[in-house]
Amino acid sequence: MAQFKKAMDLFLEAEISNSPKKALHKNDGENGLTYMGIYQSAHPTWFRWGYIQNVLDKHNGDKKEASIELYQDSALTQDVYSFMKKEFWDKMKLDSVASQKIAEELFIFGTNANIKAGVKMAQRLVGVRDDGIVGNGTIAALNAFDERAFDEEYDLLEQAYYMNLISRRPNLAVNERGWVRRSELAMLPIEELEDIDYA
Repeated sequence: MAQFKKAMDLFLEAEISNSPKKALHKNDGENGLTYMGIYQSAHPTWFRWGYIQNVLDKHNGDKKEASIELYQDSALTQDVYSFMKKEFWDKMKLDSVASQKIAEELFIFGTNANIKAGVKMAQRLVGVRDDGIVGNGTIAALNAFDERAFDEEYDLLEQAYYMNLISRRPNLAVNERGWVRRSELAMLPIEELEDIDYA
């Protein structure tokens, strides 16, 4: 079955290129900070925002310096992993998905677009009712679907989703490069993904 830690490590490669300087940032056109993929505006009640703000204040608002310090805090990193598992991985029931690659595709897209959009897109692809709810039928269909075909087709659907979003909301074009990077990372051939050191 799919493993959360592997997916989370790949997610952080897509989100921050595993760079201590990029862990804490503020994207143009967004309200609030983002820390290791947790967007403050979407998750304002996460209990670690006060601590993050204190570290940022200590560095006089220098996000890069604060980011480096925060990145070295192993307890904070553990809290990030716990949050992402509970709020995304578990809600999509990805522990029940047999393919690591399929689980990673759903997790990485779901964290960015939203869970329902990611699940509905996958449901359409595997031929089950697209209600955005991961039930036994969705899990069975995902586990029966060819991994390589899912990878290729889901990547195309992701790109189309982002381009459609940008066409409807041109102010989001500033995010295009990051979104393309995510989809390109998710598009790595399965053989190359197996070569990534997740330790």
